[in-house]
Amino acid sequence: MTTRKRYEVGEYHEHVTRLGSELHPDDKVRVKARYKHRYTGDHKPAWAKDRADAKGVLRFVSENPFPLQFRDDADWLANTRFRVKDDGRLDRRAHYCESTPTWPFNPELRGK
Repeated sequence: MTTRKRYEVGEYHEHVTRLGSELHPDDKVRVKARYKHRYTGDHKPAWAKDRADAKGVLRFVSENPFPLQFRDDADWLANTRFRVKDDGRLDRRAHYCESTPTWPFNPELRGK
């Protein structure tokens, strides 16, 4: 799939993207290491973990949990697009991806 990103008024750049589930196995390992903010059943980022507030009082996120965005890393890869080079391999210069959360346990959050 080719997407167009607008950088300046009237200026577009085309980028080839591919779903994470379609990436080369080595590239799947790279994106899982690079994108540490994904929230899946396999990976819980720092922002979703229990942590202390500014006064040092431990705040338990588990009392008011953030909803899980993807069932597991495979679900995240199947619903996330990454920029790739012409040969289909991951473009390591790109530092972003585009995800569509599946909200496995919160269907009310899914887009219509």
